[in-house]
Amino acid sequence: MSRLAVITGGNSGIGEACALRFATQGYEVVICGRRGTLNREVCERIHEAGGVAHSYTVDLRDARQLSECFRMIKSDHSPVACLVNSIGIEGTPFTRTEDYDDTVFDDVLATNVRAPWLCMKAVLPAMRLARAGSIVNVASLAGIRASATGGSAYSASKHALVGMTRAAAREYAPFGIRINAVCPAFVRTPLSESVLGAALEEAGSSHPLNRICEAQEVASAVCWLSSQDASFVTGIAMPVDGGTQA
Repeated sequence: MSRLAVITGGNSGIGEACALRFATQGYEVVICGRRGTLNREVCERIHEAGGVAHSYTVDLRDARQLSECFRMIKSDHSPVACLVNSIGIEGTPFTRTEDYDDTVFDDVLATNVRAPWLCMKAVLPAMRLARAGSIVNVASLAGIRASATGGSAYSASKHALVGMTRAAAREYAPFGIRINAVCPAFVRTPLSESVLGAALEEAGSSHPLNRICEAQEVASAVCWLSSQDASFVTGIAMPVDGGTQA
């Protein structure tokens, strides 16, 4: 029986890199996200490389859609071995708290916190019964310190995601389930390019390694945290930051 990895937001950026990386490690990959065409394009890349991947078009902010999606995954595939929550939005960058729109704030929290929380709830009962499983939440350095670009909503959401990761890790460690987060600095993704534009490369100079992080480098950390090589690692928020936290 093949191992199943579910990647939310797996059609772009870090999520896409994770989907491709897990496929090379022999996982059967499920990509969940709103943009069905992009989901299928990533699945096709995996198929062309000899892997197995499936697309589920779903708005993970909608509890009913999410519940139905995970019901179908449970019906169609083997049990979920790994969940990677890579779903996330920036909100309104470079906006002061006093100027931040209430609706956008709610959308950021719904996407970056509530959706990963619902996904965790969807897979944890079966993982608990199996006494095995791994969850990795893609947070950000903005989950450890204030965001330089995303504003209060983004920082709040990523701090919440890190806190949720740590709390759940303590709750489910007795059942053999490991739950971790990765906290990247500036990463070359379509999202960061849309926020920073031509300034993205310059932002890399803020890292002691003096360059931008590539999405594949974050995917490597996620894959390691999901592997047996990290069998005694749970409840951490791992910086992938080129030395920034140092």
